[in-house]
Formats: sequence, C-alpha cells, structure tokens
Amino acid sequence: MNSLRDFHLKNNATMAVYNSCSVPSAYHDPITEYKAVRENALLVDYSHLSIISVMGDDAWALVNYFVSSDASIIRDEQGIYSLVLNEDGTIRGEIYVLCTSDGYYLLSEDISVEDIIECLGSILERADMLDIQDIPEIKNMGDDNWGAMLLEGPYSWEAMVEIYGFDVIGLPYYEYMNADDGLIVFRCGKHGEFAYMIIGQQLLLLEKWQHLLDLSDKYKLKVGGLDYQKIVRVENPGWDKNTYADYSLNPVELQMQWAVQYDKEGFIGKKSAEELSQRAVAKRLIGIVVERECSGIEIDDSVLVAEQKVGEIVKAIYSPAQECYIAMALIDSEYAWSDINGFSVKTNSGVFSAKSKGLPFIYNLSMLVNPTEHSFVDLSKKKNAL
Repeated sequence: MNSLRDFHLKNNATMAVYNSCSVPSAYHDPITEYKAVRENALLVDYSHLSIISVMGDDAWALVNYFVSSDASIIRDEQGIYSLVLNEDGTIRGEIYVLCTSDGYYLLSEDISVEDIIECLGSILERADMLDIQDIPEIKNMGDDNWGAMLLEGPYSWEAMVEIYGFDVIGLPYYEYMNADDGLIVFRCGKHGEFAYMIIGQQLLLLEKWQHLLDLSDKYKLKVGGLDYQKIVRVENPGWDKNTYADYSLNPVELQMQWAVQYDKEGFIGKKSAEELSQRAVAKRLIGIVVERECSGIEIDDSVLVAEQKVGEIVKAIYSPAQECYIAMALIDSEYAWSDINGFSVKTNSGVFSAKSKGLPFIYNLSMLVNPTEHSFVDLSKKKNAL
C-alpha cells in the first residue's frame, strides 16, 4: 500500500471525482461525519488539492499578479487565502498561497493543476511588463506524488499535538510549519472549526493517516469523505464553485469582495473588478431561515416579499445544528439585509414565512474551545467554555 487512495479502496470508501481527482465522498452516513466535524474531529483525504510550487527570485511578482489578495504581506511559513479572478473581474476560483524561503506553494481545491500552470504561463508572456527578470520554476507537485489530508473539528488540535507536539497549539491561523517528518502542517479551515492540512509525499501521509486512526477511539475521531461539506459550507458559507457558478461569479454579489485587494498595483481582472465594486449590483447573497417547520427547500425556489418575487434560492440544506432548513439566496439588493422579517419562500409544498439571516448561520463549538484551558481527554480540564 503506497498511497491514501490504496487505503480507501481497501477499506471500501465511496469514491467520487473532485477537481479531476478521485477521493472519498463518504465512509459513513452523512450525519456521523457531520457530527464528527462539529463535535470532535474528522479526517478526510484532500488529495484533490492542486499543489503547485513557484520558486525563484521573481516568484513573488508572478504569484502576486495571479491572485487577488496581496501576497507581499506574508513571509516564510505564512499563508494567505485569495481568489483568482477572470479578466472580467468575476471569480475563477479560490486558492491558498503559502510563502517559503524560496518562493510559494499554491493550493486550490477548485482550479485544476493544468489551469493554474496555463494561467501562470500566460502571465509570463508579459514578464517584461511585470519586471520578471528571473523566470520562476513552476512545478506540479503531484508529479512528485504529493497529496494532502485535512483533520477538522473542535478537538483536532489535541489529536495533532499527540503527533507533532505542542507547537501545534501555538500555530496561528494561516501559518504552517515544516515538520521533522518532511510534511507541511498548515492551519487553515473554512467551516468555523479548528483545521489542519497536512501536505507532502503520499507515503508519508499514509503513515500519518494510520497514526491518526490509532487515536480515533480516544478522540471519537472519524474518517470521512468530502460530502460533509454539503452541509457545513452552507452553515459557514464562503466561495463554493458548485453552489454559485450557475447563479453568479460576481464577488460583490457573493459578498466576497473582502478577498480582493483593490489597492494592489496589479492582478488579473483588476480593472474589471474595480468597475464591479463601484457599480450598483442588482442582487446580493444573503442567508434565509424558514420560521416554521417545512418539508424542504429546493434550489430555484422563489423568495417573496408581499407575494412578489425578490430572489431565488441557490443552496438549501437541513442544518442539524439549527434543527431547521437554512438556505442561501440571491436577493434584490434593496432587500438583501440581515435579520429582516417579512420574507417567504415558495416551495413545492407551500409558501412558508422566513427571515433573512446574518452569516455564518451557526456559532461553532471550536469558538468555545481554548487549547490552553480545555481538553477532550484530560479529565482535570473542562472540555469547553460551556
């Protein structure tokens, strides 16, 4: 057994294709994996992640033009979250930029390796304009059999401490450490929980996977697939290509303009992005909660005010944490305000009163866990602030 994929096939995981890569979509029923990420820890294979190295003296100029955030603010062993835009200022995808002493690693779960390398190559055609004298070395780390896995949940930090020591506790958000075993440990997370991405050679990842499995009973840690994100990415929304691409790619409409550094000197789509930011948008993304029990909300259900359509549902799920249906909707801008009553949602089973909701929808347990004060296994400490 030489890779995580070998392990998954041997253990009968349900596989699916994400970002052109086959990884598990599930190991257990959805609620089991959801409860693990919200209450304990969930281990998932993240080898669908595109991992590109961009190394060399002028790597910064290339990477900084590629992404919409400002890569100049990060230093060695720091990372930043960013969007990658199209020339028309719309969202192409999202990416993490990790700074090293020699250049950068680019990590994306929704832009393929081929697309990233092609885009970087097209930028290099204008190398003189960007003052790129030393052409950076661009490499697909998948060719070196790299992959990634993610441990996420309110007590994921404590399981990681058993493997990597107490340095994990002091690891700030969006920073990473080069571990002695040759792997990269990156503290990240999009769903409001403690989360640690481990990146590197598949054979080394397999060893760490097994080590974490040995801790599963101790921390009630579960192995899962990526299907859990269908729920958590509505409860804690952010960019999700599968959710929004059919409705809008406008970062202003999707309330993602915070990930665009408009005062940066230059990046792909800057002029168009500035125009979009200054133009009044017709719709904005907002949360919607049905105020009484209903049998379900579906994509494209209408959002009404005084029986007139003012928007449409773009994603809806039953939230176990909220114990009700929650949804994301694109609403006419004049109505797109948080915590407003007077809406209704027209579904196949009827019309249900609703209200808008500020995001995120939930207050995560991780917010109530302090690694210096709490513990899942140390009975002398409280488990959390409650």
